Amino acid sequence: MSQKRLLILAVVVLALFTACAKRSTGPTDNRVLTLFKEIPIVGNALEIDGSDTELYVAGDQGALTVINTSTWQSRWWPSLPPDTTSLVYIRRVSVVPEHNFLFLGEYVGGDNVYIVDISDPDYLELVNNIQGGTDLLQKILFIPIENPTGSDIIHGYLVNENRKFKYYRFDGIAPPLYRWEIEATYTIHGFDVTDNLVVLTQQQRGLSIYERRTQNKLSEIPLTGQALAVKVSGNYAYVACRQEGLQIVDISDPSEPKFVSRFDTKGYATSIDIKDNLVLVSSGSGGVYLFDVSNPAKPLLKENITSAGYTNNAIFYKDKVVVAGRDKGVMVYKFN
Repeated sequence: MSQKRLLILAVVVLALFTACAKRSTGPTDNRVLTLFKEIPIVGNALEIDGSDTELYVAGDQGALTVINTSTWQSRWWPSLPPDTTSLVYIRRVSVVPEHNFLFLGEYVGGDNVYIVDISDPDYLELVNNIQGGTDLLQKILFIPIENPTGSDIIHGYLVNENRKFKYYRFDGIAPPLYRWEIEATYTIHGFDVTDNLVVLTQQQRGLSIYERRTQNKLSEIPLTGQALAVKVSGNYAYVACRQEGLQIVDISDPSEPKFVSRFDTKGYATSIDIKDNLVLVSSGSGGVYLFDVSNPAKPLLKENITSAGYTNNAIFYKDKVVVAGRDKGVMVYKFN
């Protein structure tokens, strides 16, 4: 056989081999999350919090929606018994399932916090509220007191646009008692709390760190964009910075925080959640971003979800991701 024919035969064999190799491997799907449920709700889903069996959705003008996570059926609560109190604007939500209480940030002429008994999912009952010093609520967080020594079983925190971070304690019966506050120099938008620290996001001023026991300011670090939400895990603070996406700060020495890294997301980054080494950022028109932060100096983008439309909030829930959005309500994604 001539060299020319041998060359042609070799090219044909190589082409066939290459084609077969491509067909056998096929396209690789690197998606981490897949849509599991889409749950339309009344109103604009602003925030979500969850118990073992329910998700509680703050729907702004759409009041409150509760989703049963066994059946994924939803129920709308435009008002609450016993006196059918109308829920006008529900913008904040925090659940304490250990004691069957739900805290709702409500705006009607002025902000207040409703306290709801959720022990019977078919009969949510308004039992108390917090009024005064709650105007223009930015964030609320209520959690059980570990190993309580007195009558109080829940403590909680809230911030408003009067630059005040407030601390309350609640015995489950009487109105929550205000105990202390931090009056910051600049507007507070979000916060996170550890055993020893209070970490505040102060928009264009970046991050401020206070000692929880004394309420003394320890430090401040400027960040690009507007610092809106923060979650602390280990020695790091993970911050959603509106125009500038995810930013990570080393707070191992709270008196000298150090900027570590940044990942600029599309849209406006407004909320953040963390689980193990995964960070979730809701970024408005840019959708939701999932990062691996095993190395905080180099956050690794695992996935950008855009199918939920304009997103307001996103949380980890059990083995899923739940997204609150303006356009499509609540979207639930499962890990592949």
